Amino acid sequence: MSTTLASFIDAAWSEHERDLRGVAARLPEAKPLLAQEPEQAAAFVQLAEHLLLGHLGDADAMEPWFAVLAPLAAQQPDAAPFVARARLAARLLRGGVAQPDELPAPMLVRAHGTAVNGAAARSELARARELLQLAATTARQSGDTAAVKGLAACYNNLATQLLDAPRDAARDALMMEAAALSRSTWAEVGTWLQTERGDFVLALCAAKIGDGAQALQHARSCLAICEANAADAFERFFAHQAMGEALQVSGDAAGAAAELAAMRTLLPQVSEDHRSYAQSALDKLHAAVNAG
Repeated sequence: MSTTLASFIDAAWSEHERDLRGVAARLPEAKPLLAQEPEQAAAFVQLAEHLLLGHLGDADAMEPWFAVLAPLAAQQPDAAPFVARARLAARLLRGGVAQPDELPAPMLVRAHGTAVNGAAARSELARARELLQLAATTARQSGDTAAVKGLAACYNNLATQLLDAPRDAARDALMMEAAALSRSTWAEVGTWLQTERGDFVLALCAAKIGDGAQALQHARSCLAICEANAADAFERFFAHQAMGEALQVSGDAAGAAAELAAMRTLLPQVSEDHRSYAQSALDKLHAAVNAG
């Protein structure tokens, strides 16, 4: 068990992609730590919202935490907006609606984004689309750049969550739409880094559904943006991953092997904090190329 809430939260973020339900099941271990470190309430509620509402779509599992967090939010002003955001996301998952000016526009957009992912996790794709459109309307009508950036993140989060979901035509269509909108919205309000990562996600999504031509288009763009901006080893490593997956699904095993070699060269230059994650991506592509 973690000795501090900060280390608990850090470990949960690091591990949840590999063991979502296991990390969610360990959340009660944070209760005594939360009592000792109320200043971590804002960070904790964002974690709980992401896991329970965004990934699992389980508003009932989130409900007991509001009783724990409400008194802490009263004492910790920075936590109160995040508790309110999580409450709204839970309500949206249950079919409710946001009230006008209930939260600042960026928070409204993010609450809708959490509910979008939660609805998609429950295979309620029509509701996910409805909530996504509400998020877009809120962001665009607000005139707030932060809200539009939040919208771009919502698109990205949905696309990446659906990337690892079971495949069917409806999910694939929503995934590709979200990935394309993430890339175009980041190109509008982000930096080259967000645009490059948008291309990365689009390339992986296209490869996942077997669209080699589109995967190659966005992988090439991802690499070109990295080269034009002297990107660090982390960004270039994953750009080569995108190219490798695009080539592999296109049937170019030799080209994919060359991208694997580039990834191996870059791996030691990736920071230690991210190296295990990079190694897992390398191993996954290596297995796919060898299986092909």
